[in-house]
Amino acid sequence: MNEYKRENATLEARIEEIQKRSTYHDDHIRIADAWVLQLLQEIELLCEGTVSTHPNSKEFPYPSALSFKDSRDFQKHIGEKTKLVKTRLETLLNRLSGFREAIKPEVVQMESQIKHLLAAQKDYALKLERLETDKDDISQQLDTATLRYIKAEKRIDRMRSAQVQKMEEKALAHVTARPAPAENGNADQPAANSASLDALQGKYDESLAVINKQKEQLDKILGEIKTLQDENTTFRSKKEAATEEDYARTDLFKQVRSQNEDMIRRTNHLESANKQLREEIEKLQTDRTAFRTKLDAEAQSVANDLEDQIQAKDQDLTRIRSARDELVADVQIRKACQDQERTAFEHLNELVAAKEDRIAALESELGRLRPTEGADTTTPSAELEALSPEALRERFAKLEKDFILIQSEMPSVEKAYKKAIGLAQKKVMDFSALEERVTMLTLEKAKADQKYFAARKDMDIRIAEIRALRHQNSKSSEIIASLKDAEAQSRSVLSNFEKQLADFRQANTTIAEESRQLKATNADVARRLESSKAQIAELANLVKQKDAANAAMREQGANQETEHEKIKVRLTHVQKDRDSWKSKCLANSSEEEEMLRKFALCSVCRHNFKNAIIKTCGHVFCQTCIDARLSNRMRKCPSCNKAFDKMDVIIKDKSTKQDTADQSDDPDVVDYSNGTDPSCNANQLENGALRKKRSDQSREPQTLRQVSLMRRTSLRRQCLALHAALVLCAL
Repeated sequence: MNEYKRENATLEARIEEIQKRSTYHDDHIRIADAWVLQLLQEIELLCEGTVSTHPNSKEFPYPSALSFKDSRDFQKHIGEKTKLVKTRLETLLNRLSGFREAIKPEVVQMESQIKHLLAAQKDYALKLERLETDKDDISQQLDTATLRYIKAEKRIDRMRSAQVQKMEEKALAHVTARPAPAENGNADQPAANSASLDALQGKYDESLAVINKQKEQLDKILGEIKTLQDENTTFRSKKEAATEEDYARTDLFKQVRSQNEDMIRRTNHLESANKQLREEIEKLQTDRTAFRTKLDAEAQSVANDLEDQIQAKDQDLTRIRSARDELVADVQIRKACQDQERTAFEHLNELVAAKEDRIAALESELGRLRPTEGADTTTPSAELEALSPEALRERFAKLEKDFILIQSEMPSVEKAYKKAIGLAQKKVMDFSALEERVTMLTLEKAKADQKYFAARKDMDIRIAEIRALRHQNSKSSEIIASLKDAEAQSRSVLSNFEKQLADFRQANTTIAEESRQLKATNADVARRLESSKAQIAELANLVKQKDAANAAMREQGANQETEHEKIKVRLTHVQKDRDSWKSKCLANSSEEEEMLRKFALCSVCRHNFKNAIIKTCGHVFCQTCIDARLSNRMRKCPSCNKAFDKMDVIIKDKSTKQDTADQSDDPDVVDYSNGTDPSCNANQLENGALRKKRSDQSREPQTLRQVSLMRRTSLRRQCLALHAALVLCAL
């Protein structure tokens, strides 16, 4: 059973730890989900300017699948959140470039306030969810407790049933039934059976008393449980059916109502001031619109003049560009002609030089070929044979002279020939290059013609486009005129919007002031709430400690009550045994026993045992007789008539605790308080009384303590002798 209790305690501790961890993980998951929802709402606020996702809607509940790690629902949930974040971020990035420049600081401040309010809302939602889970756990615990209570009630009804009582009576009758004595049995068999029967009867009475006491305790606990259930139902009904009157009686409602009345008064004052400011703003708006129209007219006239000047300058620019293009083309043509003339002039110079060389060669040839005066150059061979040596010498000299002239003529001829050949080749190459150039120029001319025709075609298209654009320009001028009219109307609408914006700003300032006051009150309430939470926590801890102490005290009290019932039953049995043994002893007593009994009894009343000592004379009497004499002012010893006072009396019951150590050191003192013999119960009570009376002995002087100790030891020896005599009588 103890092992089961230990296992139960360990399992309860583990369950409590697991509940704490699960609570922490649930809070963590709720916070993560709330953070994701907060992020989505902030992104939506930046993108669209409004918040469409509400925490109370069915679109964003706290799913139970978040409590499991490897759940597909959890993965699906996170995937949906990721898709939502991506889509919202895409819309944010697409719209920020166009709309972020027009956002004002007031709007940014309002967005930050909305973010803080949304975060506070998520915090309250988390707290509400936590309280709901705690409420569900408590309701589940209540259901289990009621189930246990019903089971215990059924068990009690089963125990109280008539059939169970009959079975118990049969079992007890079977246990306590006496067996029939044998014919040749022992003579001590009835005595042993009676002793065992008495012992079993005592145990039965003890267990019956314990059961009755436990039934009373169980009835008491059931009554307390019923009252607690009634109180719980009343408190729950009050909590669920809280009316407006209950809220109206609270201090917070009264404070909020007073603040609301103050706000209404201030709002009325601000509305009256707002009307005056609106009139002034309307006047200023009319002046501003008139000034704006004047500025717009002047700017429009200046813009028209500038547009006319720009058109004239554009026309001049096109004319100048066309003239520049013509001049550039003429210059290029002239440059090409000059280059051609220069090359032709160089060729002519080269030809002239070649011609001069040719002329010089021809002159030398002419000088060579020119015959001498009066001589015939053609003579036949026969004549040569007929010539004389002198004539031959002359002719040889002439031929030698011609040969010299030819030799001098040959270099110039060769030079002229080479120049003529080079010029001829150059001319041929030039002519071939010119032919190639002509072919290239023809091709370029064809391409230029194509480009020209394409340009003409493009020009025709451009002319058509220019006509269309002129037509569109005429239409756009009409549209611009209509747009100017629309702009004037939009300006009037804008002025109205500006008026409304001024009103909204004024209302915003009032709302901001109210928000500041509400924040201050909220901070005050939060401080009070924190202090009250701290007090509640302290009181809860104190109540838990008190409940634990109360439960321990109740358990201890129940155990003490059951033990008390057992002791009562034992006491009754012991008293019965004492009376029986006393009657037996009185029936079988001798003169010595009577003398010892009379010696132990008080000599005045002959009824009570001696338990009080007079210090002045040392005589011993019972406490009742001494108290009677002190109350009747008979302050003299009955034996020796020696005077004494209340302080001279020593009660043995008060010095029991102190004499316990002395009794352990005394070799003549034997403790029979734990004996099993029923005849020593009276002496046990007397010895217990003596031990209790020794507690005050430490207050007495040392000499009196020694005297009283001696007398008590003598009295104890007498009591032991009496006890021994009683035991002998019993045997």
